[in-house]
Amino acid sequence: MEDVPLIFTTRGNVPISELEYQTRWEDTPDYTKFVERYVASDGEVVKESAHVYDRKGVFGAGTIAQL
Repeated sequence: MEDVPLIFTTRGNVPISELEYQTRWEDTPDYTKFVERYVASDGEVVKESAHVYDRKGVFGAGTIAQL
């Protein structure tokens, strides 16, 4: 028996070859975001995840420290 790569989705474990893989990037001065999306053949988004890199960070927001 051959191992078939599966991905966990809202429909349960689905062979990854049955899904369309889409990516999207958002690049702004404040953040960069990478979005991954898996779409079933009927157009339903069955899995989506986003990864965000904050360019400003906690200390880049211009907060004033009191001494």
